[in-house]
Amino acid sequence: MRYGFENGAIVAAGKLFEKAAYDVSNTVFGATFNGCGTFSRYLPANEPCPDFARKKFINYSYNGKTMDVLTEKSVTMLGRKQTVKIDLEGAFLEISLFLAKDVNGIFASYRLITGHAADALEMRLVGYHFKGRLPEGGALRDGKKAFAADKPFDYIDENATVAFTLTAADPCRNTVLIYGKETVPAEQCVDNFDAYARELGDEFAAIRLPAGLDEREKALFYSSCYCALENYKELDGFKGFMAGCDYLSPVRTYYRDAYFTVLAMYAGHTDKVRAQILTLASGIREDGTCPSAIKFDGSAFWGDHYDSPSFLAMMLYDYVNFTGDLSVTDVSLGDATVFEKAVMALEALATHADKTGLIYKDGRYNKRDWADEVNRYGYVTYDELLYARALYSAAGVCRLKGDGRYKEYDRRFKKVKKAINDILWDDDLGYYVNFKNEDYTETNLSVDTVFAAIFGIADDGRARRMLAAMERLLETQNNGTPEPFGCMSVYPFYSNPDGASHRSSQPYNYHNGANWPYLTAMYAYAKRKFGMEYKYLLTGWFDYNLKKGNYTPIEYFSPYCDDGSLLQAWSSDTAFVLDETISGNFWN
Repeated sequence: MRYGFENGAIVAAGKLFEKAAYDVSNTVFGATFNGCGTFSRYLPANEPCPDFARKKFINYSYNGKTMDVLTEKSVTMLGRKQTVKIDLEGAFLEISLFLAKDVNGIFASYRLITGHAADALEMRLVGYHFKGRLPEGGALRDGKKAFAADKPFDYIDENATVAFTLTAADPCRNTVLIYGKETVPAEQCVDNFDAYARELGDEFAAIRLPAGLDEREKALFYSSCYCALENYKELDGFKGFMAGCDYLSPVRTYYRDAYFTVLAMYAGHTDKVRAQILTLASGIREDGTCPSAIKFDGSAFWGDHYDSPSFLAMMLYDYVNFTGDLSVTDVSLGDATVFEKAVMALEALATHADKTGLIYKDGRYNKRDWADEVNRYGYVTYDELLYARALYSAAGVCRLKGDGRYKEYDRRFKKVKKAINDILWDDDLGYYVNFKNEDYTETNLSVDTVFAAIFGIADDGRARRMLAAMERLLETQNNGTPEPFGCMSVYPFYSNPDGASHRSSQPYNYHNGANWPYLTAMYAYAKRKFGMEYKYLLTGWFDYNLKKGNYTPIEYFSPYCDDGSLLQAWSSDTAFVLDETISGNFWN
């Protein structure tokens, strides 16, 4: 489909049959609108996608003429809403689907726009699996489903078809469909339909658009910002950011994904950042064990990873340093305060450190960090950079709290910083090696080493040499890749036969060369910091995916592998980079 931008929205145009899959989510569930006036997925928290959600269609006849799948349409997408406008040759059918922020239910508005009083459109919603007539002022309920409308429909027959007629005199219908728990009764949702629609508009209006953005950058900013907002979930006391729409069963929040997701929330949503810190801190066990993620019931999800503890300490310092809210550090989580939980996790990680000060990942097949399909063991530059920043962060919080331990954490930070530069920098290559151990050194360039420049681990000279190498080796417009697609995660590819597994065993796939927009944004941040051109990195992945029909921020991609998931939360950090009033001097 063709695409463009209008008032911050992505607008696609094409034929009625063409799909425009658009992931949306709110605090309690997620869904996928299909760009054809209905939806293809409904994902309540902690439940599998119901079969009925995969079978939704629409059918209509206008003035007795049945629908033509070659009819022209436009699809407007912004935040939690998708609007399809269908050209009826002299009239239009407008179908708007949206989610309210905190309600389980898909809201739909159907509107006939015509200047001819005699025109009539008969609309059918196919596959809703109800039988019987819609009761006056009530809702149909069938097991876990509820369906309500502002006016009675003509019929709901044995073919699971809901039908109604729109005319110039009576041009609109509003409906809500609910699967699973009715957080708000269906009838009440319909009664307050306009209020929920206004709430959506208020949410959009509250987002502060940075100055100086062109139309494409505005759409990118809103898309990225909503990517974080929509992945925020609240469930029975649990509050946190999901990694994406595919991470709702079970509901869980990851330490590393959340770190990058909350960056976009420092512009007006620091309450959500605070809630995220409390949830992550509550997941630290008495021995300091820190898993990869925390589930909605407080239990661990996936074993302890070498990067998770660092992200907790970093997020806590970022938040306190940015907001001045030290009170979060003293919140009691039963056996310890938030800050002591962060310290416990950091000290448990420190048990892996050797005499150099660096942490050592044991085991030839150790995949326990973000690159979870690559066997990186020994000294892994990415993990060391995060560990160094975590020590710096612990020192920073101690200093702000008047805690004398800041001197010890500062000493350890400086030791680790020196070791990273002494052991992992390769002067001949002009960058930090990926990882090193007693048997092997992986000398390819990994984009996750860019934090050396961001966190000030590299001095000015080394940072500039590393960024120049990244520009040469990782940017596909420069490295000879047949089809340029932005920034690769690593290059050259992993050459050890057992160096990577599953998807990452293939070049250009997953952690072995695919483009990860969240890391691309961090690389762009570093280039901006050192006065280099960076906008291509921020907008290139966006354009590339819009051409493919990916209308929400993607997890990872390349021309030579299957796409990752959409509405992937940490890809929202692009909004953070675009907003220089927030990100300009964030990591000091």
